[in-house]
Amino acid sequence: MDSTYALPATPRFGTGFLKGRMRGALICGFFGAVWMYEALYFGNIATPVWLAAISILTVTLVAWPVVRLRAYRRLSLSAADRAFWASIAKPYWINFAIEWVLCIIAPMWLSYYQRYDLIPYFLGVIIGLHFLPLGKLFKVPLYYWTGAGMVVGVLATLAIPAGYARNIAACGIDGLALWATAAVLLGQDWLSSNEL
Repeated sequence: MDSTYALPATPRFGTGFLKGRMRGALICGFFGAVWMYEALYFGNIATPVWLAAISILTVTLVAWPVVRLRAYRRLSLSAADRAFWASIAKPYWINFAIEWVLCIIAPMWLSYYQRYDLIPYFLGVIIGLHFLPLGKLFKVPLYYWTGAGMVVGVLATLAIPAGYARNIAACGIDGLALWATAAVLLGQDWLSSNEL
């Protein structure tokens, strides 16, 4: 690794914050890619050029936080970091469980009524809403924007007539919202690494 990007022995930023930010970037980068691939397939535009472009961005937005997490591995969590996690762990896991239960129930319910076309929209709203409590829990206002962007964006695409264009718009908005979040988190990490 380039020594100019190495970590000093005593960073100004809490280890829990640094690691948490990179975990958030990794999750947003990965699931943003899932949405972008769905935009290609459900939008019927899965050409080699689009697949290559999405794959290159995916590798970048997933590999970067993995590299940073490996760099942060040698930093230990402080007592304050552990206390903060203990204070938010229960609501975090409740939020996570509600999100996944709803993401299982919604497609089953929509399939029962044969409204398969609405599954991506319901999932986008559910996942977007789950970011709102995360913003409060982790004290990361960016997550409010992520959640609002996903929810409002997906609902706005319902104004487009059903078909490939609407599928591309809905899945693409969710993917771009998550990728934008990952990019901001990675940019913040890069800036803070230069301040350490």
